[in-house]
Amino acid sequence: MRSMEEGNNSNRLPPWYVKAIWYAIFAVTLSIAAWYIALQLTDLMVTVAICFFLAFSIEPIVNKLAARGWKRGLATLFVYVVGIGAVTAFLVLFGLVFFQQVVDLIAEIPNIYDVIRSFFDETFSITLPEPSVLMDQYLNDAVSLLANGVIGVINTFLGMVFGALTVLLVTFYLVVDGPRFRSVVCSMFSQRRQREILDVWEVAIDKTSSYIISRSILALVCGTATTIFLLIVQVPNGLALGIFTGLVSAFIPTIGTYIGGVLPVAVAFGASPIQGVATLAFILAYQQIENLTIEPRISAKAMELNTAVSFLSVLAGAAVLGPIGAFLALPFAATLKAFVGTYLRRTEVVTSKLTDGGN
Repeated sequence: MRSMEEGNNSNRLPPWYVKAIWYAIFAVTLSIAAWYIALQLTDLMVTVAICFFLAFSIEPIVNKLAARGWKRGLATLFVYVVGIGAVTAFLVLFGLVFFQQVVDLIAEIPNIYDVIRSFFDETFSITLPEPSVLMDQYLNDAVSLLANGVIGVINTFLGMVFGALTVLLVTFYLVVDGPRFRSVVCSMFSQRRQREILDVWEVAIDKTSSYIISRSILALVCGTATTIFLLIVQVPNGLALGIFTGLVSAFIPTIGTYIGGVLPVAVAFGASPIQGVATLAFILAYQQIENLTIEPRISAKAMELNTAVSFLSVLAGAAVLGPIGAFLALPFAATLKAFVGTYLRRTEVVTSKLTDGGN
């Protein structure tokens, strides 16, 4: 009898093994739940990242106004009014140009179609439909598409408005209550940790504002040069196109250079082939000059990032958060580099041909 009981006891799992299984199940369940919650809160996390980026960008200006006697709320509101006014003016200016170009393009569609139709008829003996037939079909399709897409367009527009208002409101309170917010955060840590947190916070503000300043300088230089050239060669709407090129090429990482140059080149080709070729040559030449001389000097002082590191940071940001991540990647990488450089212990490098450039 005793031998049977001893055999049964030997087949039982030890208590620690059962606990380990339950702990593992709990850990896996908790990880899955955390991952699911993180996926659901992705949009919120992106919104928070944008809010902090904007707050870091405008807080130096608010701090300077507050040092002159302004209340933080009034100073933040003043920065908002100036910034929103500038963005609105740009959108109105560019919107008018874009609308006019669309109207001109639509007006030219019948003539373009006649040329294509004549070419196919004379070259391949292929008769394309009459413009009136295509127009009737197009109108019917357009009416159906418009009827089906109105609700979607309205929902998208309302979502964008709500998102913009959310970002502006959260950013406003982050800037106005910045000192109080930092005090609340620091109160949760020891004094030694508080100093480290404030140092990182200060570096983040400095790098973000430096990024905005450097991009603004590049936008001003590029926009001014492009505007002057477009006015000289008499490209239509040269001022608006120059401003568009400067802003897009400066504030959209990596591909902004090409996006910013497409519109003025297209408008110039629409005016005349000679103007189009001249504008294309100018855009290509200016971008080479900017990439080799202007941008390295400005970015080196503002961000202190290696070119390859900057490019990889943009790719990583785009992979994680899309276009917003690409835009936020450079100030984040610069902040991380400054933080690591502050707390990472460095030693003297040994002499080697691999470290002295081969000299």
